[in-house]
Amino acid sequence: MLNLILPKSYAKEIDQSRLATAFLEGTKVLGLAKSTSLTLRITNNRVIRQFNHAWRGENSPTDVLSFENAFTDPETGEEYLGDIVISFEKARQQAQVGGHSIQSEIELLFVHGLLHLAGFDHDQKEQWAEMTKTQDQILRKIGNPLQGGIQYNPE
Repeated sequence: MLNLILPKSYAKEIDQSRLATAFLEGTKVLGLAKSTSLTLRITNNRVIRQFNHAWRGENSPTDVLSFENAFTDPETGEEYLGDIVISFEKARQQAQVGGHSIQSEIELLFVHGLLHLAGFDHDQKEQWAEMTKTQDQILRKIGNPLQGGIQYNPE
């Protein structure tokens, strides 16, 4: 289940059904249980900067953060992966620079965050290649044109 926290001010620009589809396709590709859930919060630069500073020591806004908090609810059997936070403002800026829609950018960031919650990373070249391949596979399934979007930085 996708728990979406979306301010009304952003709701008119985001197709929530496409995010639900991205979640379902992502869980299928990753082989996750149907009872899997996570929370996606779409917010602004100020709030994501606070999270970024508190958890990563970076005092600047970023586009997406993932907070793994995997557990299984003993009462419902629901497998909770964690939380994803996306800055709408940062996503809009990146979409404008890239010449594509805010919807496509939000979907890309959401899928990227989902992969991090599922244990993927992109620090090493092999990890980067596997994460890029899986991210692109999910994006293709939902008809998102943004592929090859993970930047590999060998530093």
